[in-house]
Amino acid sequence: MSTKHESSVITYSDSSSLDARSELFGMLYDYPSTEEEKERSLGLFLRGSLLARIFAIREIYEKIVMKPGIIVDLGTWRGQTAVICENLRAIFEPLHFNRRIAAFDTFEGYKGFSDKDKPTDLHKDGTYSTGIDYADLLSNLLVLHEKNNAMGHNYGKHKVIAGDCRITLPQFFKDNSNEVVALAFFDVNAIEPTLEGFETIHKRLVKGGIIAFWQLTRNAINAEGTVFADYIMDKYNYNIHRSQFYPGLCYIVKE
Repeated sequence: MSTKHESSVITYSDSSSLDARSELFGMLYDYPSTEEEKERSLGLFLRGSLLARIFAIREIYEKIVMKPGIIVDLGTWRGQTAVICENLRAIFEPLHFNRRIAAFDTFEGYKGFSDKDKPTDLHKDGTYSTGIDYADLLSNLLVLHEKNNAMGHNYGKHKVIAGDCRITLPQFFKDNSNEVVALAFFDVNAIEPTLEGFETIHKRLVKGGIIAFWQLTRNAINAEGTVFADYIMDKYNYNIHRSQFYPGLCYIVKE
């Protein structure tokens, strides 16, 4: 497991900015307030870059509100995108109980790196492990958010699936043959799982549905860009866009 998160290594921030980030996070624990007041004041500690990420997820989510299908979070890691999508569902379509979210990860770190990949200390088999038990923790987090949201008595809609997505994703659609996909987020970062995941999801993606890539244009992580350039660009019908708020997030809309 990596000792540092990539945001402190692959960054445009200088040392003073990183120090301010650390100080801001530390204040979250020491902030003088009751627990209830702190819970309602978390925006005090939300950095602009994370807020931009939330805006970007919202930007894409709004485009699929009138599309049928589930949301897939492939390479969910700690599940932040999945949780944000549940909360956006509650805001934009609180009565849409069929808007299910399926979050996939090994929870044992990256898997599937090959000779075509460019592994580093931050991106290689095994990095970003959360522990296999994390799948249960994330499932509970999603339920707690559902219960806190409008119509909270209707919970348990979402699934967290642990394992290699080259196996678990086809099995998911085999077990749930009724499911089509409205939106999928990719953050797998190894070429073969990204390609196989894309081919599996694209078959289930409705017209106007979206596949979003968190790392498409990043030099430090080449899997998504390689898959797009070598396998997607000239072989599928789509329109491609980048997020207004988070330039690293690019997405294709199926024609």
